[in-house]
Amino acid sequence: MKFFFSMINRFSLLVVVWAILPVFALKAQKLTRPNILIIMTDQQTASAMSIAGNMDLSTPAMDKLAKNGVRFTKAYCAQPLCTPSRTAIFSGKMPFETRFIGNSPEKDGQWPDSLLMMGKIFQQGGYQTGYVGKWHLPVPTTKVSQHGFGYVENTDFLDYNDGATPSYCARFIKENTKKPFLLVASFLNPHDICEWARGEEMKMDVLADAPPADQCPALPANWEIPANEPEIVRDQQKSVGLRTYPSVNYTPEKWRQYRWAYNRLVEKVDKYIEQVLYTLKKYEVEKNTIIIFTADHGDGYAGHSWNQKQILYEEAAKVPFIIAKMDGTIKPRTDDMLVCNGIDIIPTICGLTGISKPGYLKGVDLAMRLAEPTKNLRDTLVIETDFADNELLLGISGRAVITKDFKYIIYNKGEIKEQLFNLTDDPGEITNLAINKKYKNKLIALRTYLESWCKANGDQFTAKL
Repeated sequence: MKFFFSMINRFSLLVVVWAILPVFALKAQKLTRPNILIIMTDQQTASAMSIAGNMDLSTPAMDKLAKNGVRFTKAYCAQPLCTPSRTAIFSGKMPFETRFIGNSPEKDGQWPDSLLMMGKIFQQGGYQTGYVGKWHLPVPTTKVSQHGFGYVENTDFLDYNDGATPSYCARFIKENTKKPFLLVASFLNPHDICEWARGEEMKMDVLADAPPADQCPALPANWEIPANEPEIVRDQQKSVGLRTYPSVNYTPEKWRQYRWAYNRLVEKVDKYIEQVLYTLKKYEVEKNTIIIFTADHGDGYAGHSWNQKQILYEEAAKVPFIIAKMDGTIKPRTDDMLVCNGIDIIPTICGLTGISKPGYLKGVDLAMRLAEPTKNLRDTLVIETDFADNELLLGISGRAVITKDFKYIIYNKGEIKEQLFNLTDDPGEITNLAINKKYKNKLIALRTYLESWCKANGDQFTAKL
């Protein structure tokens, strides 16, 4: 078999792959390489979709994607902050590897030429490439020679950016119906919750005043600050100030209104996503387009009395992740395999299209999981954080080791540095088992795993215990 594959060219190999992976059978379009559409929101926690069981909002477009694909229920970002997460997604490497661990300006000379970006990889693979919407990458949008996106629109912060994104996407799709394309549709919302929390005008849309608290969503079960939490978490929250964390003084009633406003912003962006999906149908490329839906990171969503991101709790670190195809060729299901959108997207879309991925990438190709749902590609995941006041790093780092049932969190500062949660029994991460002697062996095992992982991957993170 190896000899057979070595004797056929790449194009023939793609035909064979599609033939043996029925979930991607293209029927009359077998000889056409699939288009890739990546739809990304900003600051959307994984539970903020009605398909995820959230009864406080309605997301028909996101639900439609899930009903036409695989929804990964344990997907995480590489780091819960905009630039680090986005650099991971578009490079395929973790923030500690790229050294973009805080928000960075759009400035030339920061991104190493040796680190290929997603657009460049697909441009070199013969794809038309487009990017519409929020950028927030440490590369100028004009540096096409580096990022590889030939069509870049609507990246500046202007009023109603999200509203314009479907139109710019439509133009790109219309002009590339006869050529394989990679298109990124990057929306800002529900990020406007940051402005709402500060009482400022929102960038993208307008919201009505929140109703009385008793008419708003209930507080989550894990609303209160948990016992035995690393104190450095709240110390940095207070030192950064109320502009970033206005929620420090929130009443329970205000938190309920926060959740109401957040849900409305998710619903607004869902409507724009529906417009992009309609464009695929309008220009008759729907059947040959694979869609990946995700977010750069989550939001506290009132869990642990937290707004914003950066923290390693589930609400901020866990993101929606769906791979869909609107022609019914992917059997809809949920999948609980651990996914990191930061390192897995490039290997996956390379696997789906037959484009060669850079050999240094360590993420997994989820196309193999789609074709063989029982195939084990990962049983443990490590993600990171570095607290920052926008572009100013605070010197507070953390790592999380996530397994099927447990999450181990450790920070590099503070008297209490560790947290251990049984995510199966305690999905809200309320009880810190790191101080429970019954879990000493589990704590040591995950601590040892992280030490070995850091050494093997060149991660300089350290925390003296």
